[in-house]
Amino acid sequence: MEILLGLLTVGSMSGYDLGQAIRSSVGHFWNESYGQIYPNLKRLKSEGFVTSKTQRQKGRPDRHLYSITRQGRERLAAWLAVAPQPEIPRNELLLKLFFGSQVPTEVLIGYVEGMLERERRAALKFKKVAEEDIAQNRQYPDAPYWTMAARFGQLELEAHLRWAEETLEELRRIAAARRNSGKEP
Repeated sequence: MEILLGLLTVGSMSGYDLGQAIRSSVGHFWNESYGQIYPNLKRLKSEGFVTSKTQRQKGRPDRHLYSITRQGRERLAAWLAVAPQPEIPRNELLLKLFFGSQVPTEVLIGYVEGMLERERRAALKFKKVAEEDIAQNRQYPDAPYWTMAARFGQLELEAHLRWAEETLEELRRIAAARRNSGKEP
């Protein structure tokens, strides 16, 4: 719920706007579905952390714009003051690689190649965010912090790309050795 409060510090938004903002700003490290956003907005409103007003639109459904309240800013500040809890990541690709000797190496190569392609697309997206979106919003007090979060994502993706390239080399070496020895599962 704090993600919604944080985004509402930028300005009033509808639930749809919040979903779009999440995907375009923090989507590389945080995700919220519309199925989470709307119930959380309802709860935040009932607890006095946000207000809403209805914006009539000709020929389209009404928009409900949410704004953060003073209480909402206090809740956000209290949450920001608590140290983040470390999380144990779950990575299915790494788990499958861990048990990789049980399948043909080509299967694993396909997984890593797919990951490499997705990460390359994400890296291009990050470059666009850093160069365009954040640069166009320098007037917001949080802009330097947005840049820091985006940079983390860029560096993390660079590490993923490097790892994938090294892993593909090793997997191809293993595949060749298995073929030569006749020991490919």
